[in-house]
Formats: sequence, structure tokens, C-alpha cells
Amino acid sequence: MRPAGGLRARAAVAAAAGMLIAVLVAGIVLAIGIEAEARGEVAGPLIVAAVLGGMLAAGLTACLMNREVRALRQVTRSTESLLSPEGPEPFPRTGGPEVNDLSRAISDTTDALQAESRALEHDHARLETVLASMTDGVVIVEADDTVSLVNQAAADMLDVRPRMEGHASLADALRDNDLVEFILAPTSTEQPAARLLTVGATEREVHAIAVPLGVPGLRQRLVLLRDLTDLRQTETVRRDFVANVSHELRTPLTALRALVETLQDGAADDPASRTEFLHGIEVEVERMSQMIAELLDLARIESGMADLDLAQVDLNQVVAPAADRLRAQAVRHELTLDVAANADPLPVHADADRTARVVMSLIHNAIKFTPPSGAIRVATHRTDEDAVISVSDTGNGLALDELDRVFERFYKADPSRSGAGAGLGLSIARHTVRQHGGRIWAESPGLGRGATFRVALPLSQPARQVQIPLGQR
Repeated sequence: MRPAGGLRARAAVAAAAGMLIAVLVAGIVLAIGIEAEARGEVAGPLIVAAVLGGMLAAGLTACLMNREVRALRQVTRSTESLLSPEGPEPFPRTGGPEVNDLSRAISDTTDALQAESRALEHDHARLETVLASMTDGVVIVEADDTVSLVNQAAADMLDVRPRMEGHASLADALRDNDLVEFILAPTSTEQPAARLLTVGATEREVHAIAVPLGVPGLRQRLVLLRDLTDLRQTETVRRDFVANVSHELRTPLTALRALVETLQDGAADDPASRTEFLHGIEVEVERMSQMIAELLDLARIESGMADLDLAQVDLNQVVAPAADRLRAQAVRHELTLDVAANADPLPVHADADRTARVVMSLIHNAIKFTPPSGAIRVATHRTDEDAVISVSDTGNGLALDELDRVFERFYKADPSRSGAGAGLGLSIARHTVRQHGGRIWAESPGLGRGATFRVALPLSQPARQVQIPLGQR
């Protein structure tokens, strides 16, 4: 408020001084033309007139300046309110042309700055959203070798906290010596540098790329981190898959070639030998056909292309017929096969045909790895949430580290029996059970002590309702 008051006072003083000088000059001019005896009589009225005129001029000037002063005071308040949490006050439009021009200029500049600020905030929010949703890690390193940004993906790869503002040293922000050394490594050019790293905290395989950022020579860097762990694992699985398929197909193809060559060498002339060798060819072809069918079935299931024909079924009515279909095979191997179904129905929402295949795969697996005179028992029971199928045998059993691996593709618990199937049945069973929202697992007290495979499928909703005893109703 002081500038406005000072302006008013200075304007009044200037008006009074100007009037006094004007009267003084006029008095001097008049005094030159007046005789000496009359000058005394004129001087007094001139002084009084000068004083009164100065006061009048000061008052008129103050009145005229008052409106401009009020307008300037409002401009001051409006300018100070730009940073107020309540919001800015409107700029005045009641002053003179100069004050109005000043208010308009400040108001327009303020609007432009606010629009620019909103645009920057919007861009900043979009940038944060993009950085947070990226699957690649982003790290910004400043010229003083401090980190100003670590997005969520980079934080997950490095097991550190994400940061979107502020500065931290490389060691504190990244906590990985190999990555810090890569970022700090001197480069002879301004071209991007790349390196494959293994993050110690998470054991993730990362492809790091350091790109110059900003003005050349300032050593600001943008570090991009791409997680290659899943890609490497997928590549390993693919290589193993191709190797396993090649190995499994090589065995029947080798047998077929030997049988055909034997027939060509003269065995075809002997009816008994010819019949035996042709039967062997038929067996090997059937084995390859089964393997290819299992591979196609597994591929369809894993890709989500194998649709389930879901319906309400009693699990007991699925398990018993599936076991009966393999009873003759169990007898040929001198094994006993018993089925113990739950006394009450076990309603589940399932594909009856595919569920039966799972049961047959488990029983067939038990037959392969159970010596003669052994026993296989198939049972069903219920828990609070699930209907459970159990297939137990008195066979070779499983080691502790094999309980999960038996469900891998091409895995065989007994390498000496490499000819007993391709090792795909349990893998297909696992994927099928998972499609039904269920679980499958293996249990075994140890090698030579048998094994039990269990499948748990969710009970249908009506079966999960709690039964209230008659006496409590």
C-alpha cells in the first residue's frame, strides 16, 4: 500500500511546488514593472495567492490520482493473490488507460503461464503413467552421476524402490555393482553402449543399453533395461523340446529301419519271420502315431485351443469306467486294480471325456512303473471344497526332487525304461486339470515304496453348502 500512498503524496507536493513556482515567477515579472513603493503592498497578496493556489492544486491532483491509486492497489492485490491457495482475484478494469494496459498485460501473461503450467502437469502425468506401465526398465542418470528416475519395471528387476523425482547416488539407487560399473564406464564416443548383465539381487538376466541424453558432453544418460530371463527360459525349453522330440522319434525310426532292412535281406521269404517283423513295424508306427497325437493334444491345450465340453457330472461315474478300460492291461502285467468310489455322489463341473483321460493316464503310469504282483488302487473322496481322485501303486516310487518334475514334458522317472512311452501323459494331465481349475500333485515316501497321484477338482456349488443336522434346524 505504501507505493500508492507515496505516489499520491508526491503528486500533491509536485502540484503545490509547481503552483508556488508559477506564482513566484509571476510575482517577479509583475514586480519589475511596479514601482518600489508599491512592491510591498503587492508581495503579501501574491504570497497568499501562491499558498492557496498550491493547496488547491494539490487537492485537485490528489482527487484525480485517487482513482489510479485504487486501481494500482487492486493490481497489487491481484498479483499477490496469484500464489494464493484460494485462487487469484480478478484484475481491475476501472483505472486509466495506463493502469488498464498494465492489468491486461499482467492478466494475459498470467493466463499464458497457467496454461503452460497445466500443459506441463498433464505431460508430466502422462509421462509417469507411461513409465509406470512400461515392461522395460528406465533409469535416468544426471551429469553428476546421480539417479533422478527409476521406473517400476527397473525397480522390479533390481529389487529397489522406484523414484520419479529427487536425486540419489548410483550405488544407493541401483544397488548393483555390475550395472553401476557399466554406467560409469568411460566411452570414447556419444554412441549407445550395451551389455548383458545378471542382477545379483533378483538373478534376472538383463540387457542394459546406455544412451546419451540431453546436450552432448554433459554425460546425462538414459539407461534402458530389458528383462531377458523369460525369453532365455523359453529358448531353453524350445531347445530341450526339439532335442527330446528328436530323441523320441529316433528310437522307433531306428527300429523301423532295422526291421525293414532285415525284411529286405531275405526275412520276407519266411512267412513266420515276415509276420513277426511286420508286427514289430506296426508296433513302432503305432508308437510314433501316439506320440504325435499326444504332442498335438498338448500343443492345443497349452495354446488354449482345446475347448472343454463342461457339464455337471458325478466324478464317481467318470473314474470307475476309466479304470475298467485298463483292467485288462493291468492283468497282463500281473497287477491287481481296485476301485473304491466315494459312497455319495461327487458333483463337479467338468469335461467327462478329458477327465477320464486324466484318470487313465494316471493308471497307465502306475501300470508301467509297478512290478508284477503289485497292486494299484483308485479311490475318490471329498473335502470341504474339492472332489479328489487318488491313484496309488506299490511300484518304484519317486525321489523327493522328482515329485514336481514328473509332470514336465518328456521327463521319465526311470531312465532305464526309456521305451515306456514318450513322457507326455502326465504333462497333458496337468494342463487338463488346470483347465478345470483343479490341482494335481504326486506323493511318495521314497524310492521303491510306491507313489500316489492325486487330482482335486472343485465341487459344484450345491455340493459345497453346509448340511445342518436335523436336531439343529
